[in-house]
Amino acid sequence: MQILREKVEEGGVEVSKPLHNLCLAIRDLLLERVSADIERSSPAIAELAEKLRNDLTLYTMGKREPYSFVAGADAGSQILPLASRRYAVISALVYTLPAGSRHFLQPESMSFPYSDVPEMNGVVNVRREAKLFETALHFVKGNPDVELLLVDGPLAFSNWWSMAGREEDRRRLITAVNGLLNRCRAESVAVAGIVKRPSARYLVYDLGLQNQTDLSDSFLMLQTLKVGERTDIFSPRSAIRKAVRVSPFMDALESPIYSFYARTSKEWSIPPIRIDTPAFCLGELGEIADYCYGSSFWEGIPLPIVKADEEVKVSKRFISGVYGDIVGRVSRLSGEISHLAPYWGEGGWLGA
Repeated sequence: MQILREKVEEGGVEVSKPLHNLCLAIRDLLLERVSADIERSSPAIAELAEKLRNDLTLYTMGKREPYSFVAGADAGSQILPLASRRYAVISALVYTLPAGSRHFLQPESMSFPYSDVPEMNGVVNVRREAKLFETALHFVKGNPDVELLLVDGPLAFSNWWSMAGREEDRRRLITAVNGLLNRCRAESVAVAGIVKRPSARYLVYDLGLQNQTDLSDSFLMLQTLKVGERTDIFSPRSAIRKAVRVSPFMDALESPIYSFYARTSKEWSIPPIRIDTPAFCLGELGEIADYCYGSSFWEGIPLPIVKADEEVKVSKRFISGVYGDIVGRVSRLSGEISHLAPYWGEGGWLGA
């Protein structure tokens, strides 16, 4: 068994002593490393944040709700891991305010052998997003009087989406996004994508700061924006092209997408959200921003997104209950319940 050791000096000679507590060693390592990194980088970050406040055009948002019929759309997925295959299920739901109604399409499932782990992750992600936009489109077709539709996720897609999943899945997603945007434009429905935990560097590239910092947009905006402020719009497609010169997924969208960052929470641990909106909604930019800020009661997230997320979320406990029902049915029909053996390590939460 390997013994961790620390180097200390005894009588001017460096010697090694065993570390008897791994957790304590990890704690000390992280405490020292993170503290040192922050102490070293803080002055440069403060200077960059001040530069951004001077260079950017910032706007103050108002806490108001200029729309009376708003909907939030979200999608979810979960994995049932058996020893034979993995089964994924995806669903999407639209939640309306103030009525509190719920709109969803039939969920869908797929199965994968364990040898296709990377492909499975890509397929599930792309199909989940496609399901989200298909459900939102179906809702708008039946409710053309909705004033604002907030989608939990981006309208500005990075180049990763042009490689994820299978070609037919990517085509399905592009068709779904274009279908929703075209319908919203035809029905004069304002639509925006809400990115709750943005990790992109679109704004960094748009401002030409990629060689000055390796930080993400959201972290820089956390240092730059005050609560209730938002940036001006910028083009993620142009930013992608500045970074890698091509933007195949964004090129396939029929409506130009623009984005801005908005700080909707005073909490130091919650970064600004990114709001993506198509060009035909730019005339309502202030109203969209104000509604998102005015309804952000929970961790800076607009209320329609919070409610849609609550309704569509599929928990491991729920899947565990479904697994128990499957075991019961298979036991009655064939008795071959060993075919339902859970993947090693997952038996606890599957109830096996």
